[in-house]
Amino acid sequence: MLRYDIDEKYKWDLEKIYKNLNEFKKDYEEIKKGIEKLCKFNGKICQSAKSLEEFLKLDEEVERKLEKLYVYASLKSDENTRETANQELKQEAMNLYSEFIGKLSFVKSQILKEDYKLIEKYLEENENLKIYKHYFKDLFRNKNHILSDKEEKIIASYNKLGKVPENTYMLFTNADLKFPYVLKGDKKIEITNANFTHLQEDKDRNFRKEVYEKFYSTYKQFQETSASLLNGELINHYTQAKLRNFESSRQMALFTNNISEDVYDNLISVINDNLDINKDYVSLRKEILNLNDLAFYDIYMPLVSDYNLKYSFEEAKEIILEALKPLGNDYVNNARRGFESRWFDVCPNEGKRSGAYSSGSYDTEPYILLNYNNTLDSLFTTVHELGHSMHSYYTNTSQPYIYSSYSIFLAEIASTTNELLLLNYMLDNTENKKEKAYLLNHYVNSFKSTIFRQAMFAEFEHKANLLVGQSKPINGQILDEIYKDLNIKYYGKDIKVDEYISCEWTRIPHFYMFYYVYQYATGFSSAVTLSNNILHGSKKDTINYLDFLKAGNSAYPLEILKRAGVDMTKKDDLQKAMNIAREKLDELNNILK
Repeated sequence: MLRYDIDEKYKWDLEKIYKNLNEFKKDYEEIKKGIEKLCKFNGKICQSAKSLEEFLKLDEEVERKLEKLYVYASLKSDENTRETANQELKQEAMNLYSEFIGKLSFVKSQILKEDYKLIEKYLEENENLKIYKHYFKDLFRNKNHILSDKEEKIIASYNKLGKVPENTYMLFTNADLKFPYVLKGDKKIEITNANFTHLQEDKDRNFRKEVYEKFYSTYKQFQETSASLLNGELINHYTQAKLRNFESSRQMALFTNNISEDVYDNLISVINDNLDINKDYVSLRKEILNLNDLAFYDIYMPLVSDYNLKYSFEEAKEIILEALKPLGNDYVNNARRGFESRWFDVCPNEGKRSGAYSSGSYDTEPYILLNYNNTLDSLFTTVHELGHSMHSYYTNTSQPYIYSSYSIFLAEIASTTNELLLLNYMLDNTENKKEKAYLLNHYVNSFKSTIFRQAMFAEFEHKANLLVGQSKPINGQILDEIYKDLNIKYYGKDIKVDEYISCEWTRIPHFYMFYYVYQYATGFSSAVTLSNNILHGSKKDTINYLDFLKAGNSAYPLEILKRAGVDMTKKDDLQKAMNIAREKLDELNNILK
């Protein structure tokens, strides 16, 4: 549809941010003036407790306006990417943000030059500064890893160069790489990264095999190029880690959120101890699909065919609100308000950005972009994004601005907990065996793709980083062998690990995100335990979870998560998630047979 043909109730209300362009431009000019005022603090930030307070107060004022302005411009841009005026608005906001970052690059290094005891003295003297205690404690953790001004400038000058491997890979795989065509009846279809998974769900096995082999053959012929790019990415991080006095790339990556490397190792250890669950799911797939030789081009085939229940957005809203009732009246009422006060941009329209996300700032609603199409997947996407927005809502209404964000390590937990509450609600409220089997398979498949597969990625990434740290060569053949061995270990004897899947690493962009993938597995594992506690535990478990949503970054991620009921420094809570995975797999096994 064209955007103006869509009912207003299905479009987000951005006039709550700015009623017109004049208000936007007014804030834009005030931000520019604020940046110049902040620059005058250069060399004076820590002169006294008063100057520190004045700087932090002005910095918050400018940042809040800047975030609000950027969110508005970004949302306007995404509701119609073909609208030139919206794209110009977003570019203006991006340029202003870059100006803010560039001109205030002196702030952290200047504060870290001071003795922490001086900052503690200021916090004690000035009542208004006491709130910043955790902020400064966290900032000064970096002191041993911040170099001299001259050295920092040298590293900064190489930042753009360090982005070359990732940028080149993204251009190569998304723009330059051309895939062959396949014939489906009399229709000629070009294989792409976007449609590959969908084509792998086709009922015709020969067609799936052709798509699979042509897709991976395209990547395989350039695997040495991919290996060189990945090697450059890993060397960049390793070099920075050593320059900044870290023992390894992984230590530097996890240091940002104050995460112990034991958390990473515990995850891999527990997953390895429970690989029989993933292998049994593969074996069940082989049996239900009635195949003598299961291949990786059979891995996306639905185990429950012809399930096509549809849900209007109004129906989805009521199902979701019912499913979230275990979180209490306050949560449900606030979620309902989100539906009714137009947090959501629901329908696809010409020029609208694809996909879905939650986005907002401290001074806006936590808006949600959808491209809702009445399917079960859309229903789960809606409750997932609502989880993000409710996390933001509770954080913003509970914390001062300085602690109003939350770390990436925690970000997926609230959204996945919502999904699991919905899944359990639907399983408990259906008598339809086909629907129950479909939902159970959705649950078990989530374990397969979000815990086991992401843990395998994490193992691959770490093994590749270790090669760099040991000054060992990296090439396509070496990476193929590592990836092949991991597939054999994770998927077992009932699936053929061939030359094509061995080069799958060449198509995974997450390996350019620097020790990011393990957080999918820790997040999903945490959500499994938390949702189980909410449904089957005490009232205190629900209160602890709501406190988790309200915490923002007022403490370190592991501490916040532990208060909610999950201790990622120990293996026990990870094992609890594995036990639930086994339970759901057994249920799926019974109902399918």
